Amino acid sequence: MHKMPLMNTPEVQELADLLKALGEVNRLSLVCKLCECNTPQNAMCLCECCSVDASGVSRHLKVLSQEGIVSVEKRGRERSYSLNRAYVASQLRERADKIEHMEEAS
Repeated sequence: MHKMPLMNTPEVQELADLLKALGEVNRLSLVCKLCECNTPQNAMCLCECCSVDASGVSRHLKVLSQEGIVSVEKRGRERSYSLNRAYVASQLRERADKIEHMEEAS
């Protein structure tokens, strides 16, 4: 049996936080919706993809923002959100590569 190399604690916590943020159905729906958008969107425009109201969408977007999954652009009182595509893709790709290489090594 092949032993998996231990990940350092901050790396594990970062991965756990990322997956936790993406692991809630409404937040994942928001990420999927933002994947389809070429321009930043406000919370009201994103409400249609979730089963929560505008304040719920705003709370979910805050969690996604805190994890670096989305970026926030403030203009006066309005906030627009966009997906940090490169960050999310690189984080998920790095994990997928580790999984794939572990499989090859066994």
